[in-house]
Amino acid sequence: MSSRQLDFKKSFQISIQSVLAAFSKEDVHGAFPKCTNSEKESLYHLLIQVTRTLHENLEEQFESTCRESQVLAAFDKIEQLVEEQKLDILYANETKVLDAKDKLLKVKMDELQHLKSLLQKVEEQNSSMETKIQSLERRQDSEEARNAVAKLWIWNSILHGKHRA
Repeated sequence: MSSRQLDFKKSFQISIQSVLAAFSKEDVHGAFPKCTNSEKESLYHLLIQVTRTLHENLEEQFESTCRESQVLAAFDKIEQLVEEQKLDILYANETKVLDAKDKLLKVKMDELQHLKSLLQKVEEQNSSMETKIQSLERRQDSEEARNAVAKLWIWNSILHGKHRA
C-alpha cells in the first residue's frame, strides 16, 4: 500500500473518529437529567456500542466504495506517474548537464582555436622581424664594407700620393 493510500485512509479514520467521539460521559449524563444513574450508564454504553458499530460500518462502506471506484488503483497510478516524473526530471537534469558539457567543450575548442591563431600570428611576426633583422644586418655589413672600401681607397690614395711625392 502506497503512502498516498495510507494517508487517505488515515485522514478518513481521523475525520470519522473526531465526529463520532465528540461526546463524553458527562455529556450523556447531562442530556438525560431525568434518568437514573444506572439508566444513564446503560445509555452511555449503548451509545458507545452504536458509535463503534457505526464507525466499523463507515470503514467497511469506505473500503467498499474505494474498491468500487478504484480509488486505490488511481493512487497507484498517481504514484507511478509521480515516479515517472521524477525520472523525467533526472533525465532533464542529465540533458542539461550534457548540454552544459557540450557548450563548455565548444567554448574551450573556440578558445583553443583562438590561441592557435594568436600563436600563428606571433610566429609570423617573429619570422617577419627575423627577416628585417637579417636585412638590416646585411645592410650594416654592406655599409661597413663600403666604409672599409672607402677607407682603403683613402689609405691607398694617401699611400700612393705620398709615394709619388
